[in-house]
Amino acid sequence: MGHPGTGGEQPRTADLLLSPFHGLRYNPDHVDDLAAVTSPPYDVMDRPMIEELLRRHPRNVVRLILPRLVAEPMQTDDPNEHAARQLQRWTAQGVLRPDPEPGLYVYEYGDGDLTVCGIIGALELSEQTERSVLPHEDVIGDIVADRLAMMTAAQANLEPILLVYDGAGTTAELVEAARTGAPLIDVTEAPSRTPSSKRRHRLWAITDTGDVQRLQRLIAPHQALIADGHHRYAAYLELRRRSRRAGADAGPWDRGLALLIDSSQYPLHLGAIHRTVPDLDLAALTPPEGYVLGQMTSTGPPAAPASRTFVLTDGHSWRSLHAAAPSMDTVTDTELLHAVVLPEWQVPADEVRYHHTVEQAVRAASRDGGIAVLLHPPRLEQVMAVARTGTKLPRKSTSFGPKPRTGLVMRRFADGG
Repeated sequence: MGHPGTGGEQPRTADLLLSPFHGLRYNPDHVDDLAAVTSPPYDVMDRPMIEELLRRHPRNVVRLILPRLVAEPMQTDDPNEHAARQLQRWTAQGVLRPDPEPGLYVYEYGDGDLTVCGIIGALELSEQTERSVLPHEDVIGDIVADRLAMMTAAQANLEPILLVYDGAGTTAELVEAARTGAPLIDVTEAPSRTPSSKRRHRLWAITDTGDVQRLQRLIAPHQALIADGHHRYAAYLELRRRSRRAGADAGPWDRGLALLIDSSQYPLHLGAIHRTVPDLDLAALTPPEGYVLGQMTSTGPPAAPASRTFVLTDGHSWRSLHAAAPSMDTVTDTELLHAVVLPEWQVPADEVRYHHTVEQAVRAASRDGGIAVLLHPPRLEQVMAVARTGTKLPRKSTSFGPKPRTGLVMRRFADGG
């Protein structure tokens, strides 16, 4: 289960290319509160979050990115087609409008504790073998298919994926120059119980051809790690393959919406994604060989469970599961869980559910009559070691943050770029 060292790294054969595009944005003449129509990324929201966003505004972007979860009561057609027609209507009505000039977008977001800044553009797609974009997690086929169906119907990228790279600050001068001007968007999220509540978001466009080309040259030599958006990137690649099989030439399906952050300037937080398993009885569990199952006297999980220790709860009782013998330092807790613990408990992979917060996981365990498994996050060097050798961690192993807001700027294929 260990990973090869740096000697197993694969060479990069393609440049990291970010192209300008006509950003599709909410029109302030129709929507005076961007906080009410934007949302967190689709995969961190649960049903209460979605319902809260829908109550705030009838044109919230969740109607476009999660159509199967917000279908109207009498709706009989395909939810993705329904959402695609809604996108067309909102654009025809001027609720959404494309920017007149193509550009790269400087996006700054965060709160008093952590602020990050990156560049949004249309990313040239590359296969894993080309090594310019490095995935580090397996994906779930049903989720890829869901994102692909939504994207195909909409003919648009409605959510940016999040990439990180070590650019040594080479783009800082151009980024800072853009930030001296008045932003296109300056909005603070409305207070809510979402993890990103009260973050400020600001957006600027870089449309000067010389500046865009300079940014492209500075970015091109680097490798970027997919920090968030493995399923969307897999959907990007599949859409391109299908377009090619259908006889299409080069087109907008060769690129995908992406936010690129220089981690040397703005290091992201790396958190865990927790698991729940329905129908497991916490009291009846036995530890796998080499593990120790213990009682926890607290009424809740520790703030950060120690590495090699899993916290188990059914929402009422709490237990710890600890690997008694040390394992290779390069092996992550998610690998131990999926390779050793869950198979010992005879849990099929398709029965595992994923949650970005402890609260969501504990609530789901209590509701579904199963258990939550709370994890320690991997270290960044472990993730990079996996990505650079071309291997992958189990699906949903990492949660980089803060995550970008959905709906601030989108990319419609018909607008070019």
